[in-house]
Amino acid sequence: MTAHMDGQYFQLPACRELLDAYPGSRQIQEQVGALEGAIPDQPGLAVSLCRSLIETTCKTILNDHGVVIEPAWNAPKLVAESLKRLRLGQTESGDEDTALKRGAEQLVRGLNQIIQGIVEIRNVHGSAAHGSDAYAPLLDAQYAEVLARATDTTVGLLFRTHFSSTGAGPRMRFRYGEHSDFDEFIDALYDPYVIFETPLLASEALFSTDFQAYRTLLVQFRQERSPDSPAVEEADGSGGAA
Repeated sequence: MTAHMDGQYFQLPACRELLDAYPGSRQIQEQVGALEGAIPDQPGLAVSLCRSLIETTCKTILNDHGVVIEPAWNAPKLVAESLKRLRLGQTESGDEDTALKRGAEQLVRGLNQIIQGIVEIRNVHGSAAHGSDAYAPLLDAQYAEVLARATDTTVGLLFRTHFSSTGAGPRMRFRYGEHSDFDEFIDALYDPYVIFETPLLASEALFSTDFQAYRTLLVQFRQERSPDSPAVEEADGSGGAA
């Protein structure tokens, strides 16, 4: 549920994309919905949720890459560690554009300033701030909206870069269906399993029962079809995979 502002519902489009990508995450669902709903009537809560959502985004990225997250990592540290795993400056073809990378790095420096600003405002005006006086003035709702939109921009940059950084290999965690060409390859080799007249695809069965085996085979599949692999020309010349 989103809050009503000037006759329109307040929504964070990039955060909604994140929610669509992780539909099973109640954590993200609750944070996005609560942040949208906190604008404009609960500015202190909105500021606290901004920080929480950025931290959740970064932890999700790091977990997708199999990174062990240290308990002491704060929001700026989580962002910095997440950015190390993202391929800034990568074009749609997978090549690296030097000028694009320089521009992206400048965006990152601005991003770090945004994060630091959110943290500082949250520490003073957030509803979860430490030691706030009961009669301390609340943050102006306009500031809360600006922070919410800055958070949405931050989440969008991290999230989209994360999902475009697949050139280095499959993430440590992903959903079934993201690698449809590999699924089709498996399903062409093995007929569906039929249980009580319900067919189960071999690719989906493997993904669900042994994810690590699925991922290992996926890595091999990608390597064999890499432009640097001689096996690609042989497979292409034969009209299909063996």
